Amino acid sequence: MSNEIVQYKADNGQDITVTEQDVRDLMAANGNDMKNVTSQEVKMFLRLCQSQRLNPFTRDAYIVKYGNQPASVIAGKDAFVKRATRNKRYRGHEAGITVVRRIKRNQNSGVETVIDRREGSMLLKDEELIGGWCKVHLDGYECPIYDEVALSEYSAPDKYGKNGWSRMPATMIRKVALCHALREAFPEDLGGLYGAEEMGQAEAGQEQDGQAPARPQKAEPMEVVVEDVPESGPAQEDPRRTLWDEVAKLKAKALAYGTAEDAIRSWMRAHITDADGDAKETREYAPEDVARLRDYLAANVADHERLLQEQTPEDAEYEVVDEPDLADHDIEF
Repeated sequence: MSNEIVQYKADNGQDITVTEQDVRDLMAANGNDMKNVTSQEVKMFLRLCQSQRLNPFTRDAYIVKYGNQPASVIAGKDAFVKRATRNKRYRGHEAGITVVRRIKRNQNSGVETVIDRREGSMLLKDEELIGGWCKVHLDGYECPIYDEVALSEYSAPDKYGKNGWSRMPATMIRKVALCHALREAFPEDLGGLYGAEEMGQAEAGQEQDGQAPARPQKAEPMEVVVEDVPESGPAQEDPRRTLWDEVAKLKAKALAYGTAEDAIRSWMRAHITDADGDAKETREYAPEDVARLRDYLAANVADHERLLQEQTPEDAEYEVVDEPDLADHDIEF
């Protein structure tokens, strides 16, 4: 058992103490094969939990691994909701499913196709599920942040019946839409975190092809807050979308390496300002602002990777304390 202990406070102020062996026990309880999990992967997960103040014991985040592929860190849906509710700008959300109903008005008319957006995840008989949607209401916004996702992009044959898409597709696609919209509304709090429902479709697709499931090489990209989106007409690609996708990936790496969330926010407030010198809100970022943030995070990650290459394997990269002596009545986990 590792004698390394990581200590920090979770989002709710709870003191968290977690060891590498705790993470391995949690993975084993989740049905993961432990023999291919490296110590470095567990340490990276511990750093991410510490920097993002996530509680692995309540499944705010957990780690999964398939075969010899790199381990994936997954954030639970409840972690998204808890992060959102603690943000002062959060004013609630609505989420549901998108369905197609085919109606025949009378004997002389043809079949009419109607698209309905229903709150919740109840799918009625003879309805075709095609997607999920979510609205996040924010203080200071005239319109809610809205996102809608297509079922066809996520649902895949479930060979082992484990990922939920074959048993409860309506519930799953609603969760995907919820994670999308919350991440779009709060990129500073949730950028780089992805739910299990968003990650699972790639694994299922590989199972269908007879391959061992592997970690997705490209996660669903981080969406960008774009206000005043027209409800009709062709959708226009926001030029910041690709930049925000790069920012999300680099931020996740920076946090995993131990960079504090507050340090990133402080840099943003100090370096990305308006004409009066006041810090811009992320929704007001121009493409060049997002590019500056990307470049800052890229330099941060590069510095950490250089230091890792220079360090010996025995060097500790997070707080380490000795395990306490156990009394006769204590139980060692």
